[in-house]
Amino acid sequence: MEINTDIFCGDASDILQDIEENCVDLIVTSPPYADQRKDTYGGIPADKYIEWFLPISKELLRVLKPTGTFGTIELVY
Repeated sequence: MEINTDIFCGDASDILQDIEENCVDLIVTSPPYADQRKDTYGGIPADKYIEWFLPISKELLRVLKPTGTFGTIELVY
């Protein structure tokens, strides 16, 4: 069995558009949580968060294999 490992680091809204669909086994991300980490990420107002995240989540689902896994983490500095 051949295992390929590619790590992409950057803004998901930029990176995901260049990845073909159904080819990713694992996505781990640390999105800017609503109204948190304003100094680091700029923050997303709670009432705008879903509107902001839906287009990104659509792309996450597009590239993720049916057997793939998606998870989020909170980075603490």
